[in-house]
Amino acid sequence: MLKRITLHNFMSHSHTVIDLSAGLTVLTGPNNCGKSAFVTALQILAENTSGDFMVRHGEKECRVIVETDDEHTIEWKRKKKTVSYCVDGEDFHRLRNDVPDKLRSLLRLSKVKSGDSDQFDVHFGEQKSPIFLLNDRGSRAARFFASSSDASVLIEMQKLHRSKVKSAQQEFQRLQTESKQINAILEALAPVPTLESKLEALETTYESLQSENQQIQRLEALIQDLEASSQTVTNLRKTVTALNELPVELTQKNEKPLESLIRRSVAVKQQVELTHLNVSVMATLNEPPELEEVTVLDSLIYDIEVQQQRSDRDNLTVECLKALSDPPQLVESGRLQTTIENLILAEERVRVDQIEFMILEKCSSPPELADLDKIEQFYRQWEEASSQFDSRQQNYHVCEKEYELIRAEMVNWVKENPTCPTCGAEMDPEQFIQSAEVGLKGHTHGT
Repeated sequence: MLKRITLHNFMSHSHTVIDLSAGLTVLTGPNNCGKSAFVTALQILAENTSGDFMVRHGEKECRVIVETDDEHTIEWKRKKKTVSYCVDGEDFHRLRNDVPDKLRSLLRLSKVKSGDSDQFDVHFGEQKSPIFLLNDRGSRAARFFASSSDASVLIEMQKLHRSKVKSAQQEFQRLQTESKQINAILEALAPVPTLESKLEALETTYESLQSENQQIQRLEALIQDLEASSQTVTNLRKTVTALNELPVELTQKNEKPLESLIRRSVAVKQQVELTHLNVSVMATLNEPPELEEVTVLDSLIYDIEVQQQRSDRDNLTVECLKALSDPPQLVESGRLQTTIENLILAEERVRVDQIEFMILEKCSSPPELADLDKIEQFYRQWEEASSQFDSRQQNYHVCEKEYELIRAEMVNWVKENPTCPTCGAEMDPEQFIQSAEVGLKGHTHGT
């Protein structure tokens, strides 16, 4: 199988490389852009077509290089009138409109022979020719199918092509369905970024609510303590009221339990007063403020600490610099710089002089001057001959260009008039040009 085709100075292509795919390769483009030139190049490579119409205008040679997937390289080259092949590094010359035997086994693009004279080209379909065998006589088509062993292969190729087309269509439909499903999923997931930002805001709100809930729980515990203290105060008041109803004079008893009770009563009274104070103070308080974002404050504190460290270092530097004396006064260094540059140049000149001295020391003494008249005369003759050579070379190039133009015009005329208008015989462009070059005026009638 062909892997790469390279055209060099072939028709409209100066240098073009086409890498062929493993399956079907399609070349597209506007008219007259050089698509058909690749088919022509393969035909010329497989058949060694005569003529020089394929050489790019203004060039002296053209080449067609083909590389196969089994590491073979085939090159066809035409330089002026000489055609040669190079197959895997082996050169073939003087083929006389034939191709190397090795080429047929590598390319497998030869025409199919039927009988003694009929040949069928099953590999190439020209642009202006009808479909294969449709323009031929029925007998010739019958001979091809009767003698061809590839008819079943062609049918199998056609079936395989239809199968591949059907598979490609099914794959295309599957990919379209999958694309629609993916687009639907993407549309369904489109609100996810917005929901994510909302979720982050809700998490922040939840954290603040948790903090407030903890504060509420602490306040509820404090309120319960206050209610318990209030109940204790009420009980103590009832106790005092009950004690007031007792008689004034009582039989003296042990006072220690009474002292303990009084101390407990005083302590409870102090606790009640403290609780009332706390309640009155807390009643004047506002609701706790909302917590603000502390990231900016942390960053500011960090910057202040960094600046404080820099300030400490700068103060230490200032203290160290205070002990130093003033720097010495700078002197103009221009003359010193000039002196240094002069010394560098002088050193470079000394190095060059030393190299010249070492080279000249090895040279022999110069020869004595001879008579220069003959040399001057020879020099003038050489200049005249050189100018004549340049002039004749320019004339040669002009004549060569005129020859190439006339040759191209004659080839185009023969292509446009394949038969002689006088005798009606077929005219070959190469034979016509060769006859014109030897002085036979291009064509001998009746031959």
